[in-house]
Amino acid sequence: MRNFIERQRTNHPPANGFRDWSHLPSELLQLISEKISSFTDYISIRAVCVSWRSAFSTCPSHQSPPQFPWLMLPYNPNPCTGNDTSLRIFYDPVTCRTFEFNLPETSRKRVVGSSHGWLIIEDGPNVSLLNPITKAVIRLPSFTTPPNILHFPPLEEDLSPYPPTVLSRLTYDTGEPNIFNVILTSYPTLDRGCIVMVLVRYWNLVFCRVGDECWTVLGGDQNQEHRDEIGEAVLGVTYHDGLFYSINRHGKVAVYDLQSCKKELIDSMVPIDGSHCYLFASASGELLMLLDHHNRSERSGIIVYKLIRDGVKGKWEETHEIGDTVVFVDCSRQCFSLPVNAFRSGPIGDRMEGNRLFHPYNTKAVCGNEDGYLFNVAIKSVHVGDLSYEKINPNLGVFHSTWSKSMWFSPSLC
Repeated sequence: MRNFIERQRTNHPPANGFRDWSHLPSELLQLISEKISSFTDYISIRAVCVSWRSAFSTCPSHQSPPQFPWLMLPYNPNPCTGNDTSLRIFYDPVTCRTFEFNLPETSRKRVVGSSHGWLIIEDGPNVSLLNPITKAVIRLPSFTTPPNILHFPPLEEDLSPYPPTVLSRLTYDTGEPNIFNVILTSYPTLDRGCIVMVLVRYWNLVFCRVGDECWTVLGGDQNQEHRDEIGEAVLGVTYHDGLFYSINRHGKVAVYDLQSCKKELIDSMVPIDGSHCYLFASASGELLMLLDHHNRSERSGIIVYKLIRDGVKGKWEETHEIGDTVVFVDCSRQCFSLPVNAFRSGPIGDRMEGNRLFHPYNTKAVCGNEDGYLFNVAIKSVHVGDLSYEKINPNLGVFHSTWSKSMWFSPSLC
């Protein structure tokens, strides 16, 4: 490629001594695009000029290596009329740069989750996926459409039919989101079989495939008399190696295989005590749980457990070692893990260590009144082994307590 450029420089010398890089051959630009592994480099190249922007597709044909996640900073989902409601700010901890995106698709709406480079937008009963980089939008089924029910015999064969009254229990005028957690199994633009699993108020776990006309509810009856074993107390859900795992407030785990329509209950117990609970899988495939006690129990702080299985029985055992795994957790109930070698080819290189988790936190309130208080956002890197931590960035700004929560986002062009 270098020789090709040199030949172009020799054969067509510029009159003013400066080469017009905007007129590089399209086949050369295509070759360059396939060699770019850094997400930010790709975005920067598209911003050089109009011809380069048209030559570099917003959605390249190749999939770039995993990038270190950005942090989407809080915003006001209910601003006064006349304010700019479309600007969303993302912070890259690696380069310490902030990126501003004009996203009118999020105006006066709530971003309730992120997965595989897509934001999940809740607008009343309407749900959609948005890639803030490519601006691609995928519409998902509305919550006003009656869902399908996926039964898992024989565990639920004695449960009564799904009560239609639950459909009216979702409310859209309280200012609170109905969606608590979202997981995509793959990149929806690359995989037509991509599954969107959502933890929804009252409905609990529901899913759809891109293109479905309605949601499908996992389980049977959701009323108080015939509550599903994992029931309305679902606290977290994760996906690993073709299976979904959910956990309830008693520490019991349900394993769902949607391909064969099988469900398994693992009778394991752990004192959650009202803590924030997150499920994730380690790089070696172990099921792990993170509890953030946030000073609500006698043992405050972060504790990580791994599930030790013995058939249908299980035991949560505290661990200080999650191997070559990096975990990202935030205040919006989102949690995901990546193998440390996913970053080896990126700008972090060998500086990234495993057995760590990254999470944003709110620093001391600046001031307060009857409408709430102001706070700063910062990021901590926590070593799971000894829970030592370091602050990896300065304060990222002052935000209001009624605004959305900061959220991890993995940028992707797919």
